[in-house]
Amino acid sequence: MKTERQLRKVLIIGEESSARDTMRVLLGSMGCQCVVASTVQQAIAVLEQEKPDAAIVDPQTTSASASSIASGFDKIYPSLRGRAVVLSGKESEPEVKDLLERYSLPRVSRDRLLQELWGSLESLFHANKILRRVVDAAHLVFDSFLQPMPAGVRGVSQLPARQLVYQSGSLMADLWLEPQTDSYNLALAGQIVDSNRPDCQFDSIPVVLHGRKGPIALETTNKFGEFHFNFGFEPSVTLEIEVRGNHWVSVALPCLEWAQRAAFAGS
Repeated sequence: MKTERQLRKVLIIGEESSARDTMRVLLGSMGCQCVVASTVQQAIAVLEQEKPDAAIVDPQTTSASASSIASGFDKIYPSLRGRAVVLSGKESEPEVKDLLERYSLPRVSRDRLLQELWGSLESLFHANKILRRVVDAAHLVFDSFLQPMPAGVRGVSQLPARQLVYQSGSLMADLWLEPQTDSYNLALAGQIVDSNRPDCQFDSIPVVLHGRKGPIALETTNKFGEFHFNFGFEPSVTLEIEVRGNHWVSVALPCLEWAQRAAFAGS
C-alpha cells in the first residue's frame, strides 16, 4: 500500500557533517525535507530561497569558536522567530548559553538527539508550504513462528529466535529477531535485497527504528544491504528504510511481547 505524508521543510545550520547527516535521516523518516547551511551567511540565502518551516542551529564547529554562529544569529532570528531550536552539549560555550537565554530558544541535548529532537520540532512547525514524501508499506510474506519454511529461505537456528520476511514490490527485507536473555534487550539483524536484481547493492541506506513514542535508533546498511540494532524492549516497533531519495518503505513488526516472555524465561 502506498501513502503520502506531509513533508515539512527544516533548515539545519551547522558545520559538523556527521551531525547534519544524522538529523537529515532522522527527520526524513518523520516526514521532513531537510536543507543545509554550513554558515549563517549561507543560511540567509537558504531562508530566502527555501522558506523552511523550522530551523535547527548547531553551534558546534570543527574549525572555529561557536561565537561566529552565535553572533551571526542576530541576522537570521527575525526570519525564524518562534521556529528555531539549538543543539548544545553538557558544557556549552558561554556564547551558546547567551544565545539560548537571549532569545529564549528551546534546547536539545546533543547526546539525546534521537529522543528529544522530534518532540522539540513538533511544537515549532507552522503551516507553510507543505511537500509530500512517498511511503510504501511492506507486507509480511514469511514468519517462522506461523508457517513452515518455504524453499529457498534460510532456516532458523533455534527458538526463540524469529525470522520475518517482508516485501514491497521487488524489495525484500529479511529480518532476524532474538531476545538477549542477559539484558532484556532485543537484537534485530536485517538484510535488504531486490528479488528482481540480486546483484543490486543497497550500500549506506538509512534505516530508522521507531517505537510508540518516536525514533529509537538509526543505522545505515553495509555494502551487502545488512544492518543491525540492539535495543531495549518495546512492545511495538516499525522500521523505515529510505530506498531512494524521498521514497521510504515502512515495515511494521508483529507485537514483541513474545520476546519479553522469552527473556524472562531465560533469565
